[in-house]
Amino acid sequence: MPSDAGRRAQFIALGLLGCIAFINAMGAVIVFPLAPFMARDLGVPAHEAALTSTTFTLAAAVGGLVGAIFLGGYSRRVSLVTSLAGLGIGTLGGAVAPNFESLLLMRALAGFCSGPLMATLTATAAESVAESQRNRAISVIIGTYGLALVMGLPFALLLTEWGGWRLPFLAMAGLCLAALIPAWPVFAPRPGAPPLGRVGVASLLRQLRRGESLTGLGLIAAASFASLLLSPHISAYALHNLGISESGLRVVYLIGGGLGLLTTRITGTVMDRVSPFQASVGVAVVMTLVLAPAFWLSHGVTMAIVMLGLVLAVQLARSTVAQASASRVPEPADRISYQCLAAASTSLFQAVGGAFSAAALREAPSGRLVGVEWLAGLSILLAWLAPVLVALLDRQLARRRAA
Repeated sequence: MPSDAGRRAQFIALGLLGCIAFINAMGAVIVFPLAPFMARDLGVPAHEAALTSTTFTLAAAVGGLVGAIFLGGYSRRVSLVTSLAGLGIGTLGGAVAPNFESLLLMRALAGFCSGPLMATLTATAAESVAESQRNRAISVIIGTYGLALVMGLPFALLLTEWGGWRLPFLAMAGLCLAALIPAWPVFAPRPGAPPLGRVGVASLLRQLRRGESLTGLGLIAAASFASLLLSPHISAYALHNLGISESGLRVVYLIGGGLGLLTTRITGTVMDRVSPFQASVGVAVVMTLVLAPAFWLSHGVTMAIVMLGLVLAVQLARSTVAQASASRVPEPADRISYQCLAAASTSLFQAVGGAFSAAALREAPSGRLVGVEWLAGLSILLAWLAPVLVALLDRQLARRRAA
């Protein structure tokens, strides 16, 4: 059992990891509410402003793949600080970008560093606690996306009202710099820690040939794909299909983000205290009970606001099951490279899911979105795929331990 000093150091480390994860989450979602302001200021069509998000996501996938090869031989401190500094530089560059093309370039730089940063955060969180607390630690990292929705995006809009869309980018860059200062001493290598071996392409390919590695990445890919089937279209669906006002839409995101913090914590705790399989079944049941009535039944405006908020919240629970389950796959020496692959899979399949849903939907002359209902059905099916993959992963890991 760790001493009081050890528990205090663990608490500080996890708290700082959560803060950096929040910064990373804000880096990904900050452009969502700012897109109309950027488009107007830089003279591009409003729909093209969405490229700032797509560019970030695809670059994060590439960054995760590159990080899987090059970060394995470096300490967690070096990996984290380098990635965080790159995110800050890219965000600062976006704040001073003179035109849309340079803004996209800076978003690509920020995304390229965000992928390995997320991998390092997840790997460090998993290594900072006992195995019995690992899922709860990872739920802290995933839950910061809910916090970004609840606090980060409204604050970004407030800063935009004060000083234009560039001010939130400057504030984000400042947060990156501020987090660098404590990160260096807090994440210093532990005395007596074994040296980290470098990861080559050949060893990475060997890792990918393992059944449990592919199952873990498949879990993450399915959850990431499913999470972007509905979430990007919640605003348009609420406004044009359900007649929810703009003020009601803010309540949707407030409910979704607030409950997201709760659901990720509960999911991580259940995975630690019961089992990942039972947690995945529970999440699938909840997602079915939320998504089916939200998109297949009619509601009054008040109930529709609550239901859409729940839709956003349960997406984070789905991600917690996938990320925490996959964190059991790598051995300590392979953890950072595997988490980089996981981060790459997350970003890549989020981009694929977003592109697929955009292609599958069409807009009626009235502005209503047509096809959301069957996307909800696909999302439910993918929720029930998770318990199958978790059960398969459990058997694969049991065979590995017995070998």
